[in-house]
Amino acid sequence: MKEKKEKKSKEQKDQKEKLTKEEKIEQKGSFGERFSLKFRKKLVANKVRTILLVLILIVLFITLNAWARSRATAQIDLTESKIYTLSQTSKDQLNSIDNEVMIYIYGYDDSSAYVTFVKQYAEYNENIKYEIVTTESNYEVINKYDLDSNGTAALVVVSGDRDVTLYPDYEFSSYEYLNGSYVTVDLTEESITNAIINVSTEDPTKVYFVTGHGEYVTDYLTEMTSSLEDVVYECKELNLISSTEIPEDCDILVFLNPESDISEAEAEVVRTYVNNGGDMFVAWFKEISQDADEFTNFQSVLDLYGAGVERGLLYEGSSNNYYYYPYYIMPDASTSSEITSDIATSGYYPLLFESQRVLTNEVSEENVTVSTESLLTTSDSCYNITDIDAINQGLSLDGMEQNSYTVAQKYTRSISTSDDEDSETTDSDLILIGSATFLLDQNGAFSYDANKSFVLNSFASLAGENDLITVQKYSSTSTAFTKTPTAFSDAVVKLIIFGMPIIIILVGIIIWIVRRRKR
Repeated sequence: MKEKKEKKSKEQKDQKEKLTKEEKIEQKGSFGERFSLKFRKKLVANKVRTILLVLILIVLFITLNAWARSRATAQIDLTESKIYTLSQTSKDQLNSIDNEVMIYIYGYDDSSAYVTFVKQYAEYNENIKYEIVTTESNYEVINKYDLDSNGTAALVVVSGDRDVTLYPDYEFSSYEYLNGSYVTVDLTEESITNAIINVSTEDPTKVYFVTGHGEYVTDYLTEMTSSLEDVVYECKELNLISSTEIPEDCDILVFLNPESDISEAEAEVVRTYVNNGGDMFVAWFKEISQDADEFTNFQSVLDLYGAGVERGLLYEGSSNNYYYYPYYIMPDASTSSEITSDIATSGYYPLLFESQRVLTNEVSEENVTVSTESLLTTSDSCYNITDIDAINQGLSLDGMEQNSYTVAQKYTRSISTSDDEDSETTDSDLILIGSATFLLDQNGAFSYDANKSFVLNSFASLAGENDLITVQKYSSTSTAFTKTPTAFSDAVVKLIIFGMPIIIILVGIIIWIVRRRKR
């Protein structure tokens, strides 16, 4: 009996030793090991099946890649400041866009980073569409917006009868002076988002330029008015002589360098406008002449704010604050004002051709308070030449005082009214600049970066455009990808996308073949 048991035990032992490795896995292996064994037996062990599997994987990869491209998904953004990713700031604004917005893209193809970025807007809000236009596909759009006349690529943002044309080569980047060096600031998102906001605005800002007293007319301000219209302001001229009141739809009343005084009747019309909360933009350089008019009536309007311009000439004593001539001044921009803070950090200065000191006087009206905000100031080494004879007969700076003077200032006039139940405050803003020629088309004065920024920011402040956003991304912090990839970087990206998966598959096949031959 004992011998029988020993014989049976030996047979069982011999049988166990005969079990193959695969059988052991089938009996006691983990789920992963059993699944792997079954996969190799049924698919990989057969050459035809293996080849078929590889082909299926390749087709699947190509199909998924094509689908992803057709879905217009954004590129992977590896830049530190996320230059090519739509920010939450923009998304918050896009949530309120419920009318159709079309973005026409001219001069770029589907591989452009700008096109990829625009696609993000279309993906986030279904009301935003885009179309790449060429002379072959849609010449009507090109002709309507005069896109082929400038010889440069452009984006046109359109909603209803409003449109904004953006030129990426000129408008989508700027420079800022940080930590002792200039860095590139990417303004792509800021420009596109603000254009969408502007064309979607139901009631555009109305700007009236006063005429009839030798003021600059819009014929000489095409750069300025075009820039305002690009951000959907409506610019009109207004002759006060024939007006009994300022139009009800006037958002900003503009006086640009009047050469003669307004009448008392005109002054009363403007004073009523101010007391009702109307806002004004005034650029004024008083004629340097002993017999010049005193502008009594026009000054009565400025007196409502305690504002004024001192006849004379600002003459810079600091070489860092003038250009070519000491009276072509480059004033310092305030870092604390929303109007000038971006200019102050840009490293650029406004350029004013002949300027005068802006004054702040006391306002003694009952229930009226005036607050001021300095915008542009000279250096501490500036001369304020008020002796007209000295200017006319030859300048001598000997013994003259040097100081810092305000060239541009914002005034806010607040009128408080109250009764037994309620109190109310009516505010009127004035931006006053003691210079005017910098607004003209002549010599490209207005187009000078800091001049244009100052004016547009001033109008935005007067219009109360708090919806416009600031999204400045620093390109100098980029760690990967550029807007226009080089041939080398483009080849690297394609290798990563297409080549690496194929290489991995081929390596897997080679390893499998080698392992089978070793068995």
